[in-house]
Amino acid sequence: MENQNLISSKQFIQTVFIDDIQRLIDAELYHFAFVIMAQGLETLGSFLDSKPLKARDQSKLRFSHAINRLMPQKYAQFNNNHLLYDQLRASLAHTFTSGKYVYLTYQKHSDFGKQHLKEIDQKLILVAEDFYIDFKKASIRLLEGMNKGIIADKKINSNFYYTF
Repeated sequence: MENQNLISSKQFIQTVFIDDIQRLIDAELYHFAFVIMAQGLETLGSFLDSKPLKARDQSKLRFSHAINRLMPQKYAQFNNNHLLYDQLRASLAHTFTSGKYVYLTYQKHSDFGKQHLKEIDQKLILVAEDFYIDFKKASIRLLEGMNKGIIADKKINSNFYYTF
C-alpha cells in the first residue's frame, strides 16, 4: 500500500466524524448520521484511555468517557446507568434502531424538531442537527487536546478508507 493512502487519526476524525457526518446531515440522511455519531462517541472515548484503539470490552466505558468528558454536561445525566449507551449506541449498533426510551428526529419535524435533549412521554428527544453540533464540538475538543499533547494520538487503521 502506498504511503499517500495513510492518514493520521486526527485526519480520520476530521474527515469521517466532522466532514462526512456534515454531508449526511446536509443530505438529510439523519438516521445514518445518528448511527455514525453513536459509534463515533465510543471511538472518541477510546482516545481518552491508555489502551489500544481496538481493546476488547471497552465500548460502554469509552462511550461514557466521551459523554462525560467531551460532550456538553447535560448528556451525562441521560447516561445515568448507561441508559444513553444502551438506548442509543448499543441499540443502533446491533439493531440499527434506537431503544424505546430515545426518539430520533430532525429540526424540521413539526412536533419534536425544537425539543433536543427534552424528555417527552418518558422518551429522550435527540435532534440530528443539534446532536451533530455537540458531537462536532466534542470531536474538535479531542483534536485540540491531541494538538496540545494533552491527549495521546493512537494508531488507527485508516488505510481502508481510501481503498474503496
